[in-house]
Amino acid sequence: MSELHPTLKNILQQPENPNATPVEIQDPDEARREWKSDMAAVDAPAPEMAKVRDFVIPGPAGPIPARSYVPTGLPDTGRPLLVYYHGGGYIRGDIDTHDSVCRVLAREAGCMVVSPAYRLAPEHRFPAAAEDAFAVVDYMSRKAKDFGVDQSRIAVGGDSAGGNLAIAASIQARDKGAPKIRFQLLIYPVTDLTSANESKRLFSKGFLLNSMPFYIASYLGPNGDGRNQLASPLLSDDLSRLPPAFVITAGFDPLRDEGQDFARKLAAHGVAVEHKCYEDMIHGFVSLRGLLPEADAALGDCARRLAKSLLP
Repeated sequence: MSELHPTLKNILQQPENPNATPVEIQDPDEARREWKSDMAAVDAPAPEMAKVRDFVIPGPAGPIPARSYVPTGLPDTGRPLLVYYHGGGYIRGDIDTHDSVCRVLAREAGCMVVSPAYRLAPEHRFPAAAEDAFAVVDYMSRKAKDFGVDQSRIAVGGDSAGGNLAIAASIQARDKGAPKIRFQLLIYPVTDLTSANESKRLFSKGFLLNSMPFYIASYLGPNGDGRNQLASPLLSDDLSRLPPAFVITAGFDPLRDEGQDFARKLAAHGVAVEHKCYEDMIHGFVSLRGLLPEADAALGDCARRLAKSLLP
């Protein structure tokens, strides 16, 4: 196993704040405010865009807030599009927490990015977020011309829980016959809500993802089906005919093994897939732009694969 990155090792060695309130006993709004503040503290200045616009998308339970990013130099028509679903354990995260990541991807890939604020748990249990995820990419495909988007050049992506929702959107699109999704950008995605594995055993404590069981319980609730393919796509009997994918994992992430296993299963089901493990990183590292040059390097890797996949 590789050594943990020195910057991360130093961060993880710092004593925890004894006065901090665990997320497990915070109310949802408190947890969201705290995480937004924490994310802002580790971010770096984000690229300027030619145009940023907040708008709403019709969803199955009401309007879904969204933000679009158009980088400088992108034409007014025929644009490639990435629909990007933020992470946050299904209970936290929003458009603002991932604004920086979306801007970097838009600039480096030369594409429009749309970031939706899907419904969060525990107020909205599974499959609410998965249904919203599909509704957003379906709407953007149907309204492609209104946004200057080429309907044949649409990708989905996301990190952690957002990666799971990107997969869920792709599965629904495949099963419904539309929209056509060209590519999946999956950044340390959640792919199995039910199983233990070696990376969960090794890294579920002390590597900044201590609360994953709580996130899963909040998302599924007491009656949720964790084996449903939209919740745990790794357990799906059929991953064929899904879009090609780039899957990144981190060496010290409890989600490392399920991300790796999902990439292998995609390949076994005939899907073109590339997997890259950032061996000395932890979960969430692409959002640590103010601390790690490797964050932008990884986003650049993602953007290059994305741009190539969305060529006319």
